[in-house]
Parts: sequence; structure tokens; C-alpha cells
Amino acid sequence: MAKKILIHLGTFAAAIALLWGALILTSLIPNESIKDNMLKSAESYIDPDPFSFENGKKYNAVSDNYADVILQNILWNIKSDDPFVSSLDTKYFDGDEFGVNWGYYATINGYQPNTDYSRYWHGSVVFIRPLMLVTDVKGVKLIGFSAAVLLALTVCGLLLRKKQYFAAGAFALSLICVQFWNIRYSLEYLPMMNIALIACICFVCLEKKGDSALTVLSVIFGAMTAFFDFLTAETLSILLPLLLIFIIREQENRLGQLRDSLLLSVKCGGCWAAAYAGTFLVKWTAATAVTGENKFAAALTSAEKRFIGTAEELPFFKQLIFAPLANLSTMFGGEVRVDGEKIIVGLLLTALIFGGIYFIFRRRRVNKPITIICLILGLLPYLRYMVLNNHSYLHEFFTYRAQAASVLALCGIVWFNLTLSEQKNKPKKKKAKSK
Repeated sequence: MAKKILIHLGTFAAAIALLWGALILTSLIPNESIKDNMLKSAESYIDPDPFSFENGKKYNAVSDNYADVILQNILWNIKSDDPFVSSLDTKYFDGDEFGVNWGYYATINGYQPNTDYSRYWHGSVVFIRPLMLVTDVKGVKLIGFSAAVLLALTVCGLLLRKKQYFAAGAFALSLICVQFWNIRYSLEYLPMMNIALIACICFVCLEKKGDSALTVLSVIFGAMTAFFDFLTAETLSILLPLLLIFIIREQENRLGQLRDSLLLSVKCGGCWAAAYAGTFLVKWTAATAVTGENKFAAALTSAEKRFIGTAEELPFFKQLIFAPLANLSTMFGGEVRVDGEKIIVGLLLTALIFGGIYFIFRRRRVNKPITIICLILGLLPYLRYMVLNNHSYLHEFFTYRAQAASVLALCGIVWFNLTLSEQKNKPKKKKAKSK
């Protein structure tokens, strides 16, 4: 036990060292080397609204220009002459009454940062700064989205190679249902999806190395999620790979007892959560140490608002209910924050399709182990929406993508309770040897 704990702690320390080291190393690229492409990028944000709709009024196709300009503003203010401190004491110029779009342009022209944003790592700077040497923000988005498409195809290819045809199809459907292609609209949407896809590849490739390998991977991806993401759809990096593992094991008749699956989920989820929280604590501690300012105060105040803050004059308990509804609405193509009509139609169609298939071809007995584990993991995104209800309600246009795990879980529940699946998984009888 002690040896395993040391291995996981060592993995966490190594992950933080590598990620932070990469941030410092890439920050050594002088601002003058990327100034032309940064200015070109800044000019492209002059006209668009902070949150622009790219497909009618659908919330699932929002371009988060607000977050993007802040990210690039922070990138500029991480100085190559002092990368260690500036990578921790992250700040941006907000533009005051002129807005953050103008603030981005102004900071490149000499305005000094006036807003602290050190509660996040802003790790995607690791990739954006080097790419700014050769292209502007449009090119960076294209490269990031191309990487996501390649990674998604790789996941499906690995599953097909393992003859996991159902898993490949269900995985593809889960991405389709959350409009995977819309991540191209924002720099801030790309990291989380790419991390989740890389996690799926690693989990699928190393699954037979044993559960210890999966818990170590959970530590790595928990740290990566906190480093690169800013609460977009963070649970994807643990739920998608875990669900694929359970689906593969059930398809190959080696899932085992429900207790074993629950224990693995708790171990991996616990390691992921500990690394995720630990990565933030490292940032706040290190930033406090080098600046002499209490970075915990602002971070915890922001966290409190995401848990119990209210928006649009909604009472807290109403927002608690509306948060998951808003995310359902966005997935189903809602054109307002909580589009009741789209929610009802979307849920009815889901019930008709999945429920119809289930009731026509269902087994005589419920496959309890895989059903329960998929049900638990599939509902976790909605628990997240309720826990961080203020954040999930206001930012449903990117948090809704966490429901890719829910779609994959639903597919698993239906498939493994069909008579077709039952016959497919039934062990073949050995032919009697002729004497």
C-alpha cells in the first residue's frame, strides 16, 4: 500500500514538474517574435460580440470570444524575461469600459495588466505561444481542431482494431450528440476535448496492464485537466475512458463483479480528483509564495460563487434545478438558456429511440453489473451541474459537452440488455472430440 501511494505521489509530482516546466520553457519565446500574429489576432476580435452565435441562436454553437481574448491577453503578459513569476502571477488588462476585446489589443500596445486571474493555470499557453510564431488565432484554432479530429479517429480506430464495434459506434455517437465539431469556435473549448481523447487512447491501450496502471493514468489526467482546462467539461477526461474500459470488459466477458467495477471507479475517480484539486493547490501556493499576495482568497471566493452564486435573479434552489436543464437544452439545440420545448422534444425522441429498442429486444433479466456502473457514471455530469450550479447555468454553452459521457453510458445500458448482446456474449459450446 505504501509503495502504491509513493508511486502515485511521484507521478503527480512528475506531472506537475513537466507541465509547469513546459509553461516556463515556452514562455521564453520573446513577445516580439509573436507580436505580429498577436496583433492580427487582436484585430479579429474588434467587431465580434464577447459571446457570438455561429449557428442561428443555438447555444451549442457559441463562440466564447470573451474567454479567448482573456487567454491571449494573459499569454502576452507572461513575460519571457521573468517566466517563472509571470507564469504564476497571471494577469490581463480588461479594457475597463471599452471591454476585454479592446483590452486585448491595448495590452499588446503597452497597457499594463490590471486584473488578477491566477486562480487558473492557463496551460494551453504552452501550445498557443509557439503556434503564434507561425500563425494567428484562426490558424491555432484550426490546428487544435484538426488534432481533436485525428485523436477521435484514433480512438475509434483502436476500438475497431480490438473488434469493439459497438464501443466504436457508441463513442462516435456520444461525440455527435454533443456537436463535437463546434469546439472549433473557441480556443478554450479545444484543450479539454483533446485531453479526454488522449485519456481514452491511453486507457484503452493500457487497460490490460492492470487496474494500477489505470489509477496512475487517472493521476496524470487529473493534473492535466486542471492545468489546461478552466471548468469547461472537466469530467470527460475520467468518465469517457472509464466507460470505454467497462464496455470493453463487458463485451469480452471479463467485467467481473459489480463490486470490482465500483471499486475501480472509486480508485480512478479518487486519484483523478486528488490530482485535479492538488494541481490547483500547487498553483495557488506557488503564486502566493512568489508574489507575497494571498492567492487563495480570490480563488476560493470565485469557487464559492460557482457553488452558491445566483444569476438572473434566480433563487438558489431554482437555479439548482435549472442548471442541468440548461445543459440538456443546449445539447438538444436550445435557442434560449432553458428551452423547454427543445428539452421535451429531445427527451421524448431519446426515450422513443433508446426505450423502443430496449423494450423490443430486452433480455429477460437485467444485466445488473454493467447497467449499474453505466448508470452511476452517466449521471455524474448532472451531479456536477447541480454542485457547480451557478457556473453550469451561466456557461452551459460549453459545460454541456460533459454529457458525451452520459450518452455513452446510455448506449452501454441499452446494448448490454438486448437479447442480441446476450447471444453474442454467450460462451460457445465446445464440440465433442471424435473418438
